[in-house]
Amino acid sequence: MKRITMRGQTVEEAVEKALAQLHVSKEAVDIVVVQQEKKPFLGLFGGQEAIVEVTVSDPFYCVQSFLKQVIEQMNVRVQLACQVEGERLVVLLSGPEVARVIGKHGQTLNALQLLAQGVLNRYTDRPLRVVIDAEGYRKRREETLVRLARNMAKKAIQTGKDISLEPMSAWERKVIHTALSDDDRIQTFSAGTEPHRHVVISLKR
Repeated sequence: MKRITMRGQTVEEAVEKALAQLHVSKEAVDIVVVQQEKKPFLGLFGGQEAIVEVTVSDPFYCVQSFLKQVIEQMNVRVQLACQVEGERLVVLLSGPEVARVIGKHGQTLNALQLLAQGVLNRYTDRPLRVVIDAEGYRKRREETLVRLARNMAKKAIQTGKDISLEPMSAWERKVIHTALSDDDRIQTFSAGTEPHRHVVISLKR
């Protein structure tokens, strides 16, 4: 977990400085007062600063706060619901304008998930993950990709030629690879560089 030590004229000041540096709210941290402030005797000597140790105890809370801010800045009518499932935070988006958050082929949704994962990684050393979905979009997209993979595999077998698919996110490419992994007639691999990385389906030689 992310932890910092901060000094201040008072405990309150030290805590506020720590929260500002971590970019988190008080609800997401544990605070240990290492040293209470002490006013100098007669205003001349013997004084000491306050020292606190602040630890981010709930990195998922930090992600939720980040996503709420982003959605507010996007000015879209979308509700956000979060649930913790073991080592991952599942964020479900819904509302009349949810399509704006999904974007073409889920590009906006994927970008939002990537940003959220970056925020999570900033606050923890554990292998935690963020998954963002919008009214079941990812399941529908997965089903579409599986159908596409099987149709393109048939085409590759019929023509004997390599089939290059459109550029996709890492998650979408994984769906394609997994969908065709049991077919011993073909092989799949990724080619190109981001953001144009794509899957190639070819016959096994």
